[in-house]
Amino acid sequence: MSVHNPTLLSSCALAATAAEARFRITVPEFTRRSSRVIALDARAAALVKDLGGRSWNGGHFLVFESAVPDDALLRHAGTGGTALLSEELEGADTVVMIASASANAEAASIIGDAAAARAIMSAGLVLPDAAAGGDVVSALRPNAMVLVVLRDTADVPEVLSALRV
Repeated sequence: MSVHNPTLLSSCALAATAAEARFRITVPEFTRRSSRVIALDARAAALVKDLGGRSWNGGHFLVFESAVPDDALLRHAGTGGTALLSEELEGADTVVMIASASANAEAASIIGDAAAARAIMSAGLVLPDAAAGGDVVSALRPNAMVLVVLRDTADVPEVLSALRV
């Protein structure tokens, strides 16, 4: 004999009683992130500059310029001003490295090591056609907690949105 359980009143958020509603979570779904999106080469820099002109929730869009002793020099994609990687990582909770086939392996290593030392989640996005040679994947793999090889450059804003940049 099977027992049929009817749909309970509390199964629907709109039909909850006042007594049940007091257990509802009322805080915002997501906290704001403090992300750093860093281009590792010229092709990625053009994309990052374009993305930096859009509306984001606290993301800083940067371009790797050069290594300096115990740090790296970054350029702000929008303003063109410079900053040290160590300064940019203060208060950051996510670092996303974007790279094409000509990605700078040293840049990936410096950024990845700095993020890991600060327990900051790091991700690498490989632009389409860049993975064909495999060098960019080899450069990013040891330096990013998450590595995504994209099929379409148009996917980058969607991935960044999913990461709550």
